[in-house]
Amino acid sequence: MPRLIRLLISLLMLGFIAERFGAGVLERLEQVDWRWLVAGLLITVAQVLLSAWRWRFTATRLGLSLRRGVAIREYYLATLINQVLPGGVVGDAQRAWRHSHDAPRRGPAFQAVVIERFSGQLAMVGLALGVWGYWPPGKALTLPDGWLSGAVAVIGGAGTIIVALALISGRRPHWLIDWWQALRYALLAPRVLPVQLIASIVVAISYIGVYACCVLSLGPESSPGTWLPLIPLVLFAMLIPASIAGWGLREGAAAVLWPLAGLPVAEGVSAAVLYGALSLVASTPGLITLLRR
Repeated sequence: MPRLIRLLISLLMLGFIAERFGAGVLERLEQVDWRWLVAGLLITVAQVLLSAWRWRFTATRLGLSLRRGVAIREYYLATLINQVLPGGVVGDAQRAWRHSHDAPRRGPAFQAVVIERFSGQLAMVGLALGVWGYWPPGKALTLPDGWLSGAVAVIGGAGTIIVALALISGRRPHWLIDWWQALRYALLAPRVLPVQLIASIVVAISYIGVYACCVLSLGPESSPGTWLPLIPLVLFAMLIPASIAGWGLREGAAAVLWPLAGLPVAEGVSAAVLYGALSLVASTPGLITLLRR
């Protein structure tokens, strides 16, 4: 999808939400408890450190060296770029490209980033789907068909790709063999898959924790058990590559989901706005890496 269209989608959705719920959102934001936002900011530090470790682990499985300090700096820079440019993957492509300069072959550097991101997205999709197994007592979760079909499409597509790679005949092209081998070594190996999944699930939980801090900063009247299951679904909406850093899609998902749980829509949208702003602030250490180049 062209970047201009992603920008327009974000602006149009944010404009619509501001027109419908702007007054209530502003009133909520005036009562923010900043201590919870500081806690959320601290969680993002641990989040980047673990994500950088996951990248190093993946790269090592592919025979590449990646120093811890370099991985952390590059991950912050990639996060910053993803926050300000449409698509959410430009920063990751850039860190793969820079890492490839120090590698004997460029392919494994890109494979390490793709596999690392893929592992993280699988964990987030899994947590989002897990919400259907839990819902606060007395609340009926009725989501649009698009949510379920979208989730099934993501998981089904990923599974189809993996199975296809495994079953393709010996006449498969060299690059396909190369990617299949990379998946085997860096993700699917019996001793590797549990490590990847645990790291990715912890990272996904950290995203949920940051969002929970944004909700708690608004002083919600309901218990966390009511709104906590909504967060993975909102974050899942951000995986759709049709906006800038999830802006618009995140707020729109919150505007739909919060009323389904009997919660004020302004609370959900306000938390989504805070999450977006906090994520941008959390990525600012990437400026240090940018200025050093």
